[in-house]
Amino acid sequence: MDLWEEEFDDNFKGELNAETLQKVQRELQVDLPESYINVLNKRNGFYLKKKYFPTSIPNSWANNSVYVDALYGIGEDSGLIDTIYLRKEWGIRSKKLVIISAEAPAFICLDYRRRKNPIVTFIDVEANQEINLAKDFEEFMNGLVEEIKEEEMDQFDDSSLTRQQIEEYYSKIDHGMINGKPGEIDQLFIKILSTNNELIRYMVEKMRHHKKPKVQYYLMTFLSECAEGNNKGIIEDDYLREVLNEISNSKNKDAEALAIYSLKDLNKRLNI
Repeated sequence: MDLWEEEFDDNFKGELNAETLQKVQRELQVDLPESYINVLNKRNGFYLKKKYFPTSIPNSWANNSVYVDALYGIGEDSGLIDTIYLRKEWGIRSKKLVIISAEAPAFICLDYRRRKNPIVTFIDVEANQEINLAKDFEEFMNGLVEEIKEEEMDQFDDSSLTRQQIEEYYSKIDHGMINGKPGEIDQLFIKILSTNNELIRYMVEKMRHHKKPKVQYYLMTFLSECAEGNNKGIIEDDYLREVLNEISNSKNKDAEALAIYSLKDLNKRLNI
């Protein structure tokens, strides 16, 4: 298993013992995958030799991969248990996301939200983006590579979705905007951010006019990134300014403050 360097590094938590393993699982309220435990029995935390996982979805790291620096080990007061602190620190609301590697604001997580045997998910808190990487931990580890050349791409690749799939997403957005609570709309938006520009723009327009001001705050976590110049090609600057001006009068004070701040960022970037 060629995953780590020969020498121990500062991620190593000592030999894994059953008592600490059970304690951490109780505190996190999950059963860790057997494949993950098997790796930690060989080396309990380490920097990875293969640090890249290929993906077709552009993100804050690259257009075609995510970066994975290290794998958390299990210690009594550090390593995997840092999940609890990191979720609180970065506003990750779900307790069913267990962080196994962190390069904040990006995290690699065991994702228990849909099933007991977790998938592996990439989360970028600041970009408000999630990408499903692998169906399980074993597939994730087998998919890591030592090097991957980044492809040049100015915007998301719309060709990966069929027209039928796009229409189904439109229906999900319409249904969610009518029936969803603000938090549920936010979760839907996170999924839409991994689709294409057409759908993202459609949902931005829907969220902008939603009757519940809290939805505008969730939208601002994405638009603030656009104002700084990230997510280039998704939102046009003139349209962005229009939406920010509108939300700067939002009844949600957090959304209002963030919109005003983002307008300053946008004007500074455009030398206005």
